[in-house]
Amino acid sequence: MTSRTFDVRAYASAPDDLRPADLDLTALADLPRPVLHTLAHVWSTERTLLDLMRDLLVTPTHAEARVTAFLTTWAYEQYWIGQSLRAVLDAGGAAPEDLADPPDTSFGRLRRAWDERARPTVDAIGTNLLGTDVVAAHMSVGWLSTAVMDLAYRRLGQLEPRLQDLTAAVGVVKARHLEFYADEAQARLEASAGARRRALRTVRRWTWPGVRYAGPTAVRPAVVHLLADPSARQGVHAVDRGVASLPGLAGAAPLRSALGQFLR
Repeated sequence: MTSRTFDVRAYASAPDDLRPADLDLTALADLPRPVLHTLAHVWSTERTLLDLMRDLLVTPTHAEARVTAFLTTWAYEQYWIGQSLRAVLDAGGAAPEDLADPPDTSFGRLRRAWDERARPTVDAIGTNLLGTDVVAAHMSVGWLSTAVMDLAYRRLGQLEPRLQDLTAAVGVVKARHLEFYADEAQARLEASAGARRRALRTVRRWTWPGVRYAGPTAVRPAVVHLLADPSARQGVHAVDRGVASLPGLAGAAPLRSALGQFLR
């Protein structure tokens, strides 16, 4: 297996904890409604970190010391990103409906019940039978999801210049997350054909954050605001190229595939 270059010990000893006090919140009053709505979607997505932790802790990934050490610090950094986003939403004049998660569809309610009651047990059995190949898939999807969020922040900064201090600070945090995921995915995918097959299936099933329970209709305004402009196309292609550059994932274009559901 290829040796890792990411220094987990150094990362864990010096987290980037972006705090609301680090931001000039007074300069963010009266943000435009589309910006607030999109920022609220990003905030909602960042708060799903506990769901991700739950999913990982019932799989062989939880037994990987490097991954567990990383995720402990990652969760801390994610918490403060969420707190800073909420402070910006409050300062920007977000309405109560902006701060509420979109309601589940009928099918979404069934999915949520499955995820909360049965899925952890089913995944624990299935993934433990598959073994460490699952870890490679988690690292690949971790890179993909982080790259998509990084793109969302960069687009927010381009669309609303007053958010550039926030988005630049979050970008510093996300850069280290991307480095870790790429490091782990590269090594694990190179080492196992089974891991490559599993990761390819997993990234191809990836969907845009927030659509699993609420459906694409509720999330579409935020996605359109972020990525409908032709200037966003280069960033979308860059994310897909990053995924496709990982061993065994050539030809995958998960972000463009996920965006297709908003066109139907």
